Amino acid sequence: MKTIDPAATYENRAQLRGDCVQTEDCTDYECCPEELVFAMRDKTHTFSLGLTTVLECLDIAVREGYLPQLPDEWWIDVRRY
Repeated sequence: MKTIDPAATYENRAQLRGDCVQTEDCTDYECCPEELVFAMRDKTHTFSLGLTTVLECLDIAVREGYLPQLPDEWWIDVRRY
């Protein structure tokens, strides 16, 4: 099994938007730095994926009917966290 090179994984990642103004309370969640980043790999690439992106993909999958609805309370708790 091939090992993941952490340095290469973090070099291939999405960048924060240039128009973001980060505040201490992080009220604009799209501009907040990622607190959790997953190191990912497919057959030819290594890359990183932030938790925000994973949650956005989950939301799309639910809206498109690929996953069952999650309780509103769950989404509220996630946004508060």
